[in-house]
Amino acid sequence: MLMRYMLKILTRSLVSPFTPEKPPSKRVAIVVPLSTRGELSDDERTSMRHLLHHLGAYDKYLIAPEGLEAHFPGFELKHFARKYFGSAAAHGKMLGTPAFYRQFLDYEFIFFYHLDSLAFSDQMAAWCATDLDYIGPPWIHCAATPWAERPRVGNGGFTLLRVASALKVLANRYRQEPSSYWLDQFTHCAPVWLVRSLERIQNRFPNAEPLNRLLKEWHAMEDPGSHYRNNDMFWSDKAVRYVPEFKVASLEQGLRFAFEAAPRTCFEMNGGRMPFGCHAWARYDREFWAPHLLRDEV
Repeated sequence: MLMRYMLKILTRSLVSPFTPEKPPSKRVAIVVPLSTRGELSDDERTSMRHLLHHLGAYDKYLIAPEGLEAHFPGFELKHFARKYFGSAAAHGKMLGTPAFYRQFLDYEFIFFYHLDSLAFSDQMAAWCATDLDYIGPPWIHCAATPWAERPRVGNGGFTLLRVASALKVLANRYRQEPSSYWLDQFTHCAPVWLVRSLERIQNRFPNAEPLNRLLKEWHAMEDPGSHYRNNDMFWSDKAVRYVPEFKVASLEQGLRFAFEAAPRTCFEMNGGRMPFGCHAWARYDREFWAPHLLRDEV
Protein backbone atom coordinates (compact mmCIF):
# COMPACT_ATOMS: atom_id res chain seq x y z
CA MET A 1 0.00 0.00 0.00
CA LEU A 2 2.83 2.39 0.84
CA MET A 3 4.48 1.76 -2.53
CA ARG A 4 1.18 2.41 -4.33
CA TYR A 5 0.68 5.62 -2.44
CA MET A 6 4.21 6.79 -3.23
CA LEU A 7 3.73 5.89 -6.92
CA LYS A 8 0.51 7.88 -6.99
CA ILE A 9 2.15 10.93 -5.41
CA LEU A 10 5.12 10.75 -7.79
CA THR A 11 2.93 10.34 -10.87
CA ARG A 12 0.64 13.19 -9.89
CA SER A 13 3.68 15.42 -9.40
CA LEU A 14 4.66 14.69 -13.01
CA VAL A 15 1.17 14.78 -14.58
CA SER A 16 -1.06 17.75 -13.87
CA PRO A 17 -4.78 17.85 -14.69
CA PHE A 18 -5.21 19.24 -18.17
CA THR A 19 -6.38 22.85 -18.23
CA PRO A 20 -6.04 24.75 -21.51
CA GLU A 21 -4.08 27.97 -21.18
CA LYS A 22 -6.29 29.68 -23.76
CA PRO A 23 -9.18 28.75 -26.04
CA PRO A 24 -8.21 27.30 -29.43
CA SER A 25 -8.03 29.92 -32.17
CA LYS A 26 -8.82 27.52 -35.04
CA ARG A 27 -11.59 24.99 -35.61
CA VAL A 28 -10.07 21.85 -37.16
CA ALA A 29 -6.79 20.41 -38.38
CA ILE A 30 -6.86 17.57 -40.90
CA VAL A 31 -4.13 15.08 -40.00
CA VAL A 32 -2.85 12.61 -42.60
CA PRO A 33 -0.39 10.00 -41.30
CA LEU A 34 2.19 8.78 -43.79
CA SER A 35 3.90 5.41 -43.90
CA THR A 36 7.65 4.96 -43.83
CA ARG A 37 7.57 4.67 -47.65
CA GLY A 38 6.89 8.29 -48.39
CA GLU A 39 5.46 7.61 -51.86
CA LEU A 40 1.77 7.00 -52.32
CA SER A 41 0.19 3.92 -53.89
CA ASP A 42 -2.51 4.29 -56.53
CA ASP A 43 -5.25 3.73 -53.95
CA GLU A 44 -3.65 6.24 -51.60
CA ARG A 45 -3.62 8.76 -54.43
CA THR A 46 -7.33 8.19 -54.85
CA SER A 47 -7.86 8.85 -51.15
CA MET A 48 -5.75 12.00 -51.38
CA ARG A 49 -7.75 13.11 -54.41
CA HIS A 50 -10.99 12.92 -52.44
CA LEU A 51 -9.46 14.79 -49.52
CA LEU A 52 -8.23 17.68 -51.65
CA HIS A 53 -11.39 17.87 -53.72
CA HIS A 54 -13.83 18.00 -50.82
CA LEU A 55 -11.79 19.23 -47.85
CA GLY A 56 -8.87 21.03 -49.45
CA ALA A 57 -9.72 24.39 -47.88
CA TYR A 58 -8.94 23.27 -44.31
CA ASP A 59 -5.59 23.32 -42.53
CA LYS A 60 -3.86 20.07 -43.42
CA TYR A 61 -0.89 18.31 -41.86
CA LEU A 62 1.21 15.36 -42.95
CA ILE A 63 2.47 13.25 -40.04
CA ALA A 64 5.78 11.65 -40.96
CA PRO A 65 8.68 9.83 -39.27
CA GLU A 66 11.79 11.82 -38.52
CA GLY A 67 14.08 11.92 -41.53
CA LEU A 68 11.33 11.45 -44.11
CA GLU A 69 10.78 14.53 -46.25
CA ALA A 70 7.44 14.54 -48.00
CA HIS A 71 6.01 17.52 -49.80
CA PHE A 72 2.43 17.93 -50.96
CA PRO A 73 1.04 21.34 -51.90
CA GLY A 74 -1.21 22.75 -49.20
CA PHE A 75 0.14 20.55 -46.39
CA GLU A 76 2.36 21.38 -43.45
CA LEU A 77 4.75 18.61 -42.41
CA LYS A 78 5.10 17.49 -38.79
CA HIS A 79 7.73 14.95 -37.80
CA PHE A 80 7.49 12.45 -34.95
CA ALA A 81 9.87 9.76 -33.71
CA ARG A 82 10.38 6.88 -36.16
CA LYS A 83 9.37 4.38 -33.47
CA TYR A 84 5.78 5.54 -33.98
CA PHE A 85 5.64 4.45 -37.62
CA GLY A 86 5.70 1.20 -39.55
CA SER A 87 2.82 -0.67 -37.94
CA ALA A 88 -0.64 -0.19 -36.50
CA ALA A 89 0.80 -0.92 -33.05
CA ALA A 90 3.41 1.82 -33.40
CA HIS A 91 0.84 4.30 -34.71
CA GLY A 92 -1.50 3.49 -31.82
CA LYS A 93 1.23 4.24 -29.30
CA MET A 94 1.77 7.67 -30.84
CA LEU A 95 -1.94 8.45 -30.59
CA GLY A 96 -1.92 7.47 -26.93
CA THR A 97 0.63 10.13 -25.99
CA PRO A 98 -0.39 13.59 -24.73
CA ALA A 99 2.60 15.05 -26.59
CA PHE A 100 0.94 14.26 -29.92
CA TYR A 101 -2.23 16.21 -29.14
CA ARG A 102 -0.30 19.13 -27.68
CA GLN A 103 1.01 19.73 -31.18
CA PHE A 104 -2.54 20.77 -32.09
CA LEU A 105 -3.59 22.82 -29.08
CA ASP A 106 -4.40 25.71 -31.40
CA TYR A 107 -7.28 23.66 -32.82
CA GLU A 108 -10.59 22.62 -31.34
CA PHE A 109 -10.60 19.34 -33.32
CA ILE A 110 -8.28 16.95 -35.08
CA PHE A 111 -9.74 15.19 -38.09
CA PHE A 112 -7.79 12.00 -38.78
CA TYR A 113 -7.82 11.08 -42.45
CA HIS A 114 -5.83 7.92 -43.15
CA LEU A 115 -4.95 7.33 -46.76
CA ASP A 116 -7.37 4.43 -47.08
CA SER A 117 -10.29 6.84 -46.55
CA LEU A 118 -12.60 8.76 -48.84
CA ALA A 119 -14.51 12.00 -48.30
CA PHE A 120 -17.65 12.48 -50.40
CA SER A 121 -18.64 16.02 -49.42
CA ASP A 122 -17.75 18.83 -47.05
CA GLN A 123 -19.71 18.30 -43.84
CA MET A 124 -16.85 19.34 -41.60
CA ALA A 125 -18.44 22.47 -40.14
CA ALA A 126 -21.66 20.64 -39.30
CA TRP A 127 -19.87 17.86 -37.43
CA CYS A 128 -17.61 20.31 -35.60
CA ALA A 129 -20.73 22.17 -34.47
CA THR A 130 -22.03 19.15 -32.51
CA ASP A 131 -21.25 18.52 -28.84
CA LEU A 132 -19.43 15.28 -29.69
CA ASP A 133 -15.91 14.54 -28.52
CA TYR A 134 -15.31 11.49 -30.75
CA ILE A 135 -16.89 10.11 -33.89
CA GLY A 136 -15.75 7.60 -36.52
CA PRO A 137 -17.17 4.85 -38.74
CA PRO A 138 -19.19 2.39 -36.66
CA TRP A 139 -18.23 -1.20 -36.05
CA ILE A 140 -21.13 -3.52 -36.81
CA HIS A 141 -21.38 -7.28 -36.43
CA CYS A 142 -20.72 -8.82 -39.85
CA ALA A 143 -18.49 -11.41 -41.53
CA ALA A 144 -15.61 -8.91 -41.78
CA THR A 145 -15.82 -7.85 -38.12
CA PRO A 146 -17.27 -10.82 -36.18
CA TRP A 147 -15.72 -9.53 -32.95
CA ALA A 148 -18.03 -6.48 -32.96
CA GLU A 149 -20.80 -8.05 -30.90
CA ARG A 150 -22.10 -4.61 -29.93
CA PRO A 151 -22.51 -2.16 -32.84
CA ARG A 152 -20.96 1.18 -31.92
CA VAL A 153 -18.67 4.04 -32.98
CA GLY A 154 -15.94 3.52 -34.10
CA ASN A 155 -12.82 3.26 -36.18
CA GLY A 156 -10.00 5.80 -35.99
CA GLY A 157 -9.03 6.07 -39.67
CA PHE A 158 -11.66 8.68 -40.58
CA THR A 159 -12.31 10.36 -37.28
CA LEU A 160 -13.08 13.65 -35.57
CA LEU A 161 -11.65 14.08 -32.06
CA ARG A 162 -11.85 17.10 -29.74
CA VAL A 163 -8.28 18.01 -28.74
CA ALA A 164 -8.92 19.39 -25.26
CA SER A 165 -11.12 16.41 -24.37
CA ALA A 166 -8.44 13.98 -25.52
CA LEU A 167 -5.80 15.68 -23.39
CA LYS A 168 -8.10 15.72 -20.38
CA VAL A 169 -8.79 12.00 -20.77
CA LEU A 170 -5.11 11.10 -21.06
CA ALA A 171 -4.10 13.22 -18.06
CA ASN A 172 -6.89 11.79 -15.93
CA ARG A 173 -5.95 8.25 -16.92
CA TYR A 174 -2.41 8.73 -15.65
CA ARG A 175 -3.59 10.41 -12.45
CA GLN A 176 -6.28 7.82 -11.71
CA GLU A 177 -4.15 4.83 -12.74
CA PRO A 178 -0.53 5.81 -11.99
CA SER A 179 0.82 2.47 -13.15
CA SER A 180 -0.46 3.24 -16.67
CA TYR A 181 1.95 6.18 -16.87
CA TRP A 182 4.99 4.05 -16.09
CA LEU A 183 3.84 1.15 -18.23
CA ASP A 184 3.46 3.55 -21.16
CA GLN A 185 6.99 4.83 -20.60
CA PHE A 186 8.23 1.26 -20.82
CA THR A 187 6.19 0.09 -23.81
CA HIS A 188 6.96 3.27 -25.79
CA CYS A 189 10.68 3.45 -25.02
CA ALA A 190 12.05 -0.01 -24.19
CA PRO A 191 14.37 -1.30 -26.95
CA VAL A 192 13.83 -4.85 -28.14
CA TRP A 193 17.17 -6.01 -26.75
CA LEU A 194 16.07 -4.94 -23.25
CA VAL A 195 12.75 -6.76 -23.60
CA ARG A 196 14.53 -9.94 -24.71
CA SER A 197 16.90 -9.67 -21.73
CA LEU A 198 13.97 -9.28 -19.36
CA GLU A 199 12.29 -12.31 -20.93
CA ARG A 200 15.37 -14.39 -20.15
CA ILE A 201 15.25 -13.18 -16.55
CA GLN A 202 11.53 -14.01 -16.47
CA ASN A 203 12.31 -17.59 -17.47
CA ARG A 204 14.47 -17.91 -14.37
CA PHE A 205 12.06 -16.07 -12.07
CA PRO A 206 8.58 -16.82 -13.41
CA ASN A 207 6.83 -15.50 -10.27
CA ALA A 208 8.41 -12.03 -10.34
CA GLU A 209 5.14 -10.11 -10.57
CA PRO A 210 6.48 -6.61 -11.46
CA LEU A 211 8.53 -8.12 -14.28
CA ASN A 212 5.56 -10.18 -15.49
CA ARG A 213 3.40 -7.05 -15.55
CA LEU A 214 5.94 -5.14 -17.61
CA LEU A 215 6.33 -7.88 -20.20
CA LYS A 216 2.60 -8.60 -20.38
CA GLU A 217 1.96 -4.94 -21.14
CA TRP A 218 4.73 -4.79 -23.73
CA HIS A 219 3.36 -7.79 -25.62
CA ALA A 220 -0.20 -6.45 -25.44
CA MET A 221 0.88 -3.15 -26.96
CA GLU A 222 2.82 -4.93 -29.70
CA ASP A 223 -0.34 -6.81 -30.71
CA PRO A 224 -3.10 -4.39 -29.72
CA GLY A 225 -5.84 -5.92 -31.84
CA SER A 226 -5.65 -9.24 -29.98
CA HIS A 227 -5.66 -7.55 -26.58
CA TYR A 228 -8.36 -4.92 -27.04
CA ARG A 229 -5.73 -2.19 -26.99
CA ASN A 230 -6.35 -0.45 -30.31
CA ASN A 231 -6.29 3.31 -29.93
CA ASP A 232 -9.74 3.77 -31.45
CA MET A 233 -11.20 1.25 -28.99
CA PHE A 234 -9.75 3.35 -26.19
CA TRP A 235 -11.61 6.46 -27.36
CA SER A 236 -14.78 4.55 -28.18
CA ASP A 237 -15.08 2.40 -25.08
CA LYS A 238 -12.71 3.51 -22.32
CA ALA A 239 -12.25 7.30 -22.42
CA VAL A 240 -15.51 7.82 -20.55
CA ARG A 241 -13.99 6.05 -17.52
CA TYR A 242 -11.60 8.97 -17.06
CA VAL A 243 -13.89 11.81 -18.15
CA PRO A 244 -17.53 10.77 -17.58
CA GLU A 245 -18.82 13.61 -19.77
CA PHE A 246 -16.68 12.50 -22.75
CA LYS A 247 -19.27 12.14 -25.50
CA VAL A 248 -18.96 9.44 -28.16
CA ALA A 249 -21.31 9.55 -31.14
CA SER A 250 -24.29 7.23 -31.30
CA LEU A 251 -24.51 4.44 -33.86
CA GLU A 252 -26.96 6.51 -35.91
CA GLN A 253 -24.65 9.52 -35.91
CA GLY A 254 -21.72 7.31 -36.82
CA LEU A 255 -23.56 5.90 -39.83
CA ARG A 256 -24.24 9.40 -41.11
CA PHE A 257 -20.59 10.23 -40.56
CA ALA A 258 -18.85 7.28 -42.26
CA PHE A 259 -18.91 3.57 -43.16
CA GLU A 260 -16.19 0.96 -42.90
CA ALA A 261 -16.87 -2.81 -42.99
CA ALA A 262 -20.03 -4.05 -44.76
CA PRO A 263 -20.80 -0.74 -46.52
CA ARG A 264 -23.92 -2.15 -48.21
CA THR A 265 -25.38 -3.04 -44.83
CA CYS A 266 -24.38 0.36 -43.47
CA PHE A 267 -26.02 2.01 -46.49
CA GLU A 268 -29.29 0.23 -45.69
CA MET A 269 -29.02 1.08 -41.99
CA ASN A 270 -28.45 4.72 -42.96
CA GLY A 271 -31.69 4.84 -44.93
CA GLY A 272 -30.05 4.53 -48.35
CA ARG A 273 -28.00 7.68 -47.84
CA MET A 274 -24.30 8.19 -48.49
CA PRO A 275 -22.20 9.24 -45.49
CA PHE A 276 -19.73 12.07 -45.13
CA GLY A 277 -16.93 9.59 -45.86
CA CYS A 278 -15.60 6.08 -45.38
CA HIS A 279 -12.57 4.17 -44.20
CA ALA A 280 -10.85 1.10 -45.69
CA TRP A 281 -12.78 1.49 -48.95
CA ALA A 282 -10.43 -0.75 -50.93
CA ARG A 283 -10.49 -3.46 -48.27
CA TYR A 284 -14.21 -3.78 -47.63
CA ASP A 285 -16.34 -4.16 -50.76
CA ARG A 286 -14.35 -2.07 -53.21
CA GLU A 287 -17.07 -2.60 -55.83
CA PHE A 288 -19.60 -0.75 -53.68
CA TRP A 289 -17.41 2.36 -53.67
CA ALA A 290 -16.27 2.18 -57.30
CA PRO A 291 -19.08 4.37 -58.74
CA HIS A 292 -18.25 7.11 -56.23
CA LEU A 293 -14.52 7.40 -56.93
CA LEU A 294 -13.15 10.63 -58.36
CA ARG A 295 -11.24 9.87 -61.53
CA ASP A 296 -9.63 13.22 -62.31
CA GLU A 297 -6.10 13.85 -61.15
CA VAL A 298 -5.63 16.26 -58.28
